[in-house]
Amino acid sequence: MTAVLRAARAGVAVALVSVAGCGVPTSGVIGAGPPATGVPARTTVYFLADSGLRPVPRRPPGDESPVAAAVRLLLAGPTPAEARTLATALPAVQGRVDVSMDGDVVTVRFPAGVGRLDARAMAQLTCTVSGVLGRSPALPSAARRSGTPPVPRGTVGAVPGQVEVRAVGTTWKTLGTDVACPAG
Repeated sequence: MTAVLRAARAGVAVALVSVAGCGVPTSGVIGAGPPATGVPARTTVYFLADSGLRPVPRRPPGDESPVAAAVRLLLAGPTPAEARTLATALPAVQGRVDVSMDGDVVTVRFPAGVGRLDARAMAQLTCTVSGVLGRSPALPSAARRSGTPPVPRGTVGAVPGQVEVRAVGTTWKTLGTDVACPAG
């Protein structure tokens, strides 16, 4: 029994030495840059409810940018089950909608035949885009902490981090910002 115990101890010692002495030096934390980005596993679109905008989760396809995917999911409207309690002010769109980004400005170009978006439709579009970009609802956190009131109309970009959405048709353009987006 003693020989077996010695052999087991020797085997454990050899295993520990071989693992500890594998030649890989220890190191500190190595920075790898910002976190990975890409299409999120879930995105949120905003539909209209009796109480205002309501966030609704969706699974985006992985074949386009997260913002473009969210806009397309939003334009698809509520599912038949959701349509019992939710609605959309966005028009049915025949044709391609182009989505582009330049910093905090997102431009959504609608095809011919789509009329100007009203305030409710712009709120849906703007809050959906803002959510995808990971922005805080209502106001950027620094403005909320300082008690700064909502940005007055016509002063887009006055608050750092504010998202601006430009909806553009063939004969019209409507501008929205995320200052009125609900927490969600």
